[in-house]
Amino acid sequence: MFFLRYIPLLIFAFACRFCAFAADFESSTVAADTLDTCVFVNSSTQFRPTQLIFPAAAIAVGSAGIRSHLIDTRGDREKKTFDNTLQYLPTVAYVGLGFIPGVRHEHKIGSRMMAGVTAFALMTAICQGTKRLVREPRPDTGAKTSFPSGHTATVFMGAELVRLEYGWGYGAAAYAVAATVGAMRVYNNRHWCNDVLAGAGVGVLSAQAAYWLLPLEERLFCRKKRGRNGAGNMVLAPTYDSLNQAPGMSFVMSF
Repeated sequence: MFFLRYIPLLIFAFACRFCAFAADFESSTVAADTLDTCVFVNSSTQFRPTQLIFPAAAIAVGSAGIRSHLIDTRGDREKKTFDNTLQYLPTVAYVGLGFIPGVRHEHKIGSRMMAGVTAFALMTAICQGTKRLVREPRPDTGAKTSFPSGHTATVFMGAELVRLEYGWGYGAAAYAVAATVGAMRVYNNRHWCNDVLAGAGVGVLSAQAAYWLLPLEERLFCRKKRGRNGAGNMVLAPTYDSLNQAPGMSFVMSF
């Protein structure tokens, strides 16, 4: 059981290494004069203040409903559980749509994976930290993990990633899925309305922040190939200090 607490750390390390490998693999399949592939800035990675309007408003309104709940939506209803799986559909679409011929996307698979991992890490940290801090009771069980809604944050994060990468054509469908999941969290008495609002804001903000950070991550992980031997080597591995019982991370890159 002690080891289970460090599984997320191992997953993050593996994901970062896979991102670098995927980007390196893709760049090796193109002509030599196009190997300076990864680092570029477009509208999806540029910060604009207007992007903060929805997440800031959703988080603010959701926070205002802590303890008061804004609207009491509890009722004796038969619970539906499909939202537990549906929450991941936009994220799966974000990764997979780029492999379909004819679907226009902004970034290669390595960059998409980096953005996805970063968004998930930010979303998880914000949600879990806020749950522990606020300790809002759930409407059904009373467990003090209601604010904000993690399911809603996950699905809205995926929907915003789809919108940023593929545009509103696919983004609108992803947001329809996100709205459905948010509504089902309230319908199933798992969350209050304000929990869902705040979760949506956290999810959208996490996806946007991941894209703002993407150019920096690309500079770190997607190096221009240098001659026959390729880019410098990178090692990213979890560590554990048994004396202080503390996990850590080691990172080494050769240039």
